Amino acid sequence: MICAAVLAAEPAGQLAFVAGTEQDDRRVELVDIATGALTPVGPGDHDGAPAWSPDGQWLAFPTAGPGGMVIRVTRADGSETREIPHKHPWNDMPRWSPDGRLLAYTGAKEADNIRPESLAAVASVMVYTMDANTEEQWGTETVSLYRPVWMNAGTVIAIGVVPGEKRLSTEIYIVTPSAVNPLPAIAMPSAGQYVEWAAEVNLRENLLAYESNDGGDREVFVLSFKRGSTDVSNHRAADWNPVWQPNGQWLAFESFRSGRRGIYRVFPNAIRVVPVAVAAEYDNWHPAWSPDGAFLAYVSNREGTPRLFVTELETGDTRPVTTDGRFALAPAWRPAP
Repeated sequence: MICAAVLAAEPAGQLAFVAGTEQDDRRVELVDIATGALTPVGPGDHDGAPAWSPDGQWLAFPTAGPGGMVIRVTRADGSETREIPHKHPWNDMPRWSPDGRLLAYTGAKEADNIRPESLAAVASVMVYTMDANTEEQWGTETVSLYRPVWMNAGTVIAIGVVPGEKRLSTEIYIVTPSAVNPLPAIAMPSAGQYVEWAAEVNLRENLLAYESNDGGDREVFVLSFKRGSTDVSNHRAADWNPVWQPNGQWLAFESFRSGRRGIYRVFPNAIRVVPVAVAAEYDNWHPAWSPDGAFLAYVSNREGTPRLFVTELETGDTRPVTTDGRFALAPAWRPAP
């Protein structure tokens, strides 16, 4: 069990997060980690998880729009905001390209299809160009695609939903403006249909982390395009939601191996797993790395209402970041300029 304490080194900067009490009043806000000062950013109409541009100047997040959800981009200082022009009424899961010029997200025709449990309509990878203020659909509509993340300025990795004989499964796809191709079967741990999700690219080390139920339960795998896939979480309890440290050395993830939902980190080269925020009495989830990789922010319900906390990895010392009575969810640490 990790208890709150005074940190040996004080974290700095801002976290973007979703604040509120009910689903319909949740708003994207900024919190200064040192002072706790709050700054509203989103319109507060069903706002979703925020994502920072690489230079820390822009935030992208989904929010309620006419007949669905739209993607809004906003400068962190509030000086400019825009709603992305959109083909589809339901848009979610925005991610910035490495150079910050493009924004990829999921676009769908129906609300139920924004998640992979349904194939009511095709979900597509949509790409917005900041300079031109235009939206474009990448790939084709032959596969329903979700949760795009960037490999480079011309390629994204996305999760594609595949109908099987008995149930739906998902695969990892490489998507370009004109093509959609699954990862080669030889790159995956074993043959067969499994459910992959939460793919995350490590640009520094040319690695891909992802979740899969290959092996029976949820596990975190790391794919090296030279060595293939390795199960790096390797536990009979569910492991999921991998997030790379900015320097690409460590991988944070969530696990139920202690009985409650907790946060761990793993050094993939040695498959060495270290607990970060674990307790028998409450849950910890949604890790977000500091720009220097020395701290992890996350959500914890240790005091009842889900709030944001920060833990220093070297010492394990922990401090609260949000202190009011509202929910605080989906933290995203602002990148250093």
